[in-house]
Amino acid sequence: MSTELENLELKKVELEDELQLLTEKEKTLKENVKTLEAKVAIQKLEEKIKAKREATEKLESKKSDLEKELSEPETSKITEKQKPEDAEKVEEEQDTDFAVTAVPVEDQEPMQSQEEHEEGEKEKYRFF
Repeated sequence: MSTELENLELKKVELEDELQLLTEKEKTLKENVKTLEAKVAIQKLEEKIKAKREATEKLESKKSDLEKELSEPETSKITEKQKPEDAEKVEEEQDTDFAVTAVPVEDQEPMQSQEEHEEGEKEKYRFF
């Protein structure tokens, strides 16, 4: 019986060693599972963040486009209002670029002033 007892003792030691190895492996696997779960959770959060960033960028771009669209009509209205003033300034500059000197001739009637002449010309064109 002593050999049988020794065999049983050896078997018991082998089984205890195997149990200890399996326990350590289980502990390592649990840690690996927790690490992987954390990595997966982080990856999912990163994907959600990426999607939110893209959605936010699209909304910001749309907002910017709409703000530009709103401001464009105002600027075109301003330029339209300024155009007549600019045209008047150009006309004034053109009027001041030259001078007319009237010299009376004995047999002719006195000449009209330049302003009266221009008003007469404008009236002529208004009827056409």
